[in-house]
Amino acid sequence: MRDQYRIKRRIATIPINAGGFNTIDIPRGYDYESIHMRIVGGVQVTGAATSVRAESPCQAVARAELIIDGRTTAFSAPFWYACLGNIGRALTDASARATTPPSGVGVATYQVEAIGVIDLAYTEGERPKDSNLRTSGMSLFQLRVTFGNPAELFVGGTIVFSNLNLEVYTCEVVERPDAQGNFTTPFMFRKVSFQEVAVPTTNANQEIRVPAGNLISKVTVRTEGNVTAGEPTTGVLNGAQLTSGIDVRLALTGGQIRAMNNSDYGLVTPGYYVLDVLSKGRSPRLLSEAWDVQGQAEPKVLLDIVGGANVRAQVVTEEFIPAQKAA
Repeated sequence: MRDQYRIKRRIATIPINAGGFNTIDIPRGYDYESIHMRIVGGVQVTGAATSVRAESPCQAVARAELIIDGRTTAFSAPFWYACLGNIGRALTDASARATTPPSGVGVATYQVEAIGVIDLAYTEGERPKDSNLRTSGMSLFQLRVTFGNPAELFVGGTIVFSNLNLEVYTCEVVERPDAQGNFTTPFMFRKVSFQEVAVPTTNANQEIRVPAGNLISKVTVRTEGNVTAGEPTTGVLNGAQLTSGIDVRLALTGGQIRAMNNSDYGLVTPGYYVLDVLSKGRSPRLLSEAWDVQGQAEPKVLLDIVGGANVRAQVVTEEFIPAQKAA
């Protein structure tokens, strides 16, 4: 009989430098379920702002990337996706503390916080362990973070970071071999990738190609900019489809997607649309039912979207790669 236990440990605390980046070496050896990130510290307003942005302070980390052996990217997405967009966790439940934004816009220093999780295990699945990330054979495992600018947390104003840090900590599984010396083997590799397009004019068939060759579980669309540049909004997406030729896995209006998201997950941030082909309420998802695009050349998201000078659509694709292909 095999035995396993879980360890949770701190990896690093690094200062958030406006417009800069940092690379953090992650320890190797065990199976990773998740890597946690926490933005915490102060934001100083030296010239009064107009308002606090909806996702603040997520903008302090523009993007997080998890890189294996210097060449394979397991995760690449903005912090909002790991935080407010992480529907697999309870971060967006009514009582959760996903973000603590600045409490005002006047001249002062405000304490803020945002909690994000890079999940490697498929927490919504029947057996999350099946996609744990095994690091024992890796030569390099790194988290690369790109920082945003203080002004992105507010509309208007003069802003600086004041002792604002990013904390990184992990959840790992240590497995002991069975009597024959064998270990279980995760058979799926979870990969998250990000795309962004500007939509200056209205388009009923705005095409965004998503990765082909693997199994897609969900595509998250974030729309922004029809009212305030950079702000997520529900005012521009009329509808969306997941399609590859005649294979159409989802075709709903924007309102129907958000209503279904509400039924499946509860609260979802305005402007976020989760195109989840596996969701069935709170019941566990089955990766065997994922959208198989291994033999399809052009899987895509089609958006019926109202364009504008500041309108953008961001697309985050979650896919699973069978272990024999990912090796």
